[in-house]
Amino acid sequence: MQVAALAVDDRVAVYRAAVAGSFRLDDPTLSILVDPTLLPRSAGLVGGDSVPKEVLAALTRSGLVKGTCVLPIRKTAKPLECAADRAGYLVRFSDPFALGRDSVQVNVVVEQYAIPYGPRAERLRFERAYHVARHGTGWRAVREGRMPQP
Repeated sequence: MQVAALAVDDRVAVYRAAVAGSFRLDDPTLSILVDPTLLPRSAGLVGGDSVPKEVLAALTRSGLVKGTCVLPIRKTAKPLECAADRAGYLVRFSDPFALGRDSVQVNVVVEQYAIPYGPRAERLRFERAYHVARHGTGWRAVREGRMPQP
């Protein structure tokens, strides 16, 4: 699959649509952090390019993410802990892959995280693939596929 050539604002909107497929974005208690590394093109979590700095900045400016943290590549006995104001979920995105003129596929790995000196987090990790299509002037997830445990 080819990486979709999207403007930064469109890429952020695609990522927002994918996150909205798993979470209610209007929940004021929701805290999302982003891994600054993209998912690799191959199976698993090893490798991957860096998320472009302008995309990271735009994700934060948009309010979708509250900061960054790194997703562990291998499962560990210790639940994920990230430096943040509140516990929440860490997301790691793939590049958006072109499916057509106005639709893309984006894969997302999500892991629940705890904060230092806070309650321990449950061990929750999942991966989903979203078909995201342009809808008017924005983007919307129109189909979701569950992926094997990353």
